Amino acid sequence: MPEGVKCQVEECVYNKETACSAQQIEVTSNGNDVVGTNKGTMCGTYEYRDHYRADSGLNKEEYRERHDSQH
Repeated sequence: MPEGVKCQVEECVYNKETACSAQQIEVTSNGNDVVGTNKGTMCGTYEYRDHYRADSGLNKEEYRERHDSQH
């Protein structure tokens, strides 16, 4: 990711000290009819940082399989 792409969403897996670490980003309209402001857009690359999954060392699919089998 080029320098200068900032991310203020602490819950995103790509947020590395407020810098976006994704290989690419996708910005889309959020469909709320707010035109001409940043409230009318959203990051399509966003992926929720699941601290429990990250601490377990499992990838998303492995974590979901284990979680589903336990519940």
